[in-house]
Amino acid sequence: MTFPSPFPHYARVVQHFVSTRSLEVLALQTSPVLGCVIGGFSLQRSGLIRLGLLLLGSLTLTAHVFVFNDWAGHRSDIRDPRRAILVFARRGIRSTQVARVATALLIFATIAFAAVGRPAILLGAAIAALSLLYSYSPSFGKSTPIMASINHLLGGALHFLLGYTLCRPLDASGLMISVFFGLVFAGGHLNQEVRDYDGDLLNGIRTSAVVFGCRRTFLASLFTFTAAYAILAGLAALGILPRLLLWSIVLWPLHVAWSLRALRLGLGFETALWMQRRYRFLFACIGLAMLVRIR
Repeated sequence: MTFPSPFPHYARVVQHFVSTRSLEVLALQTSPVLGCVIGGFSLQRSGLIRLGLLLLGSLTLTAHVFVFNDWAGHRSDIRDPRRAILVFARRGIRSTQVARVATALLIFATIAFAAVGRPAILLGAAIAALSLLYSYSPSFGKSTPIMASINHLLGGALHFLLGYTLCRPLDASGLMISVFFGLVFAGGHLNQEVRDYDGDLLNGIRTSAVVFGCRRTFLASLFTFTAAYAILAGLAALGILPRLLLWSIVLWPLHVAWSLRALRLGLGFETALWMQRRYRFLFACIGLAMLVRIR
């Protein structure tokens, strides 16, 4: 007697999430990569092996975060007209299959981090714990205003430190730089809450945008980004980051101008996407300047 192989089913799960989440997962690897560069990574054979394992672990951990979040929220997502088409249940994929893939990704990430060293496995565990709280906790998750932003602030900082600690111990400089990455991540999340306002309101998800309104949440996003620009300029002035980044402060007025235009256009899904593309461009320029490493 033969049994059907389960692998085609799980291949379909992987294919679904690659098509819906791969770009976001890849984009978020910028933080640990910049962390490695700023942390003093050098091109040596042993270093390359550890770098490859770290990035593999970061990639699978980030994939786990997205897959787990989609699994935890699929019942509400299917009621959201904009998200429903991307929900795995619409593709004939069972939630148990998705849960197993999320678990496998976390195990794989843990193994990769264990091969890198203790800092990587501790930071990876902390990021996974934040993911669990965000997606599944009624008190510390996405339905709790402000707490969700704190979660993203910590998560963004830890993701940077994952790369930073590859070649050097955690220090005060690394912690200060990680605050910049955390603020950028948190500011982006607040803009995302404005983008998803209609669906979250429909499902009774109490995000900051639902509780305080889109305008206040969007302004909070702008304030958070402003704090990130200020910290970046301060770190460059102190010589902790390349002095080239002092020029990044000239991007802030452009960010403010685009934000004011977004307010005039009227906050909604399309406007939030419009703003998202622009602030991502600005911070991509800053990331490239970090790679230059001119002091």
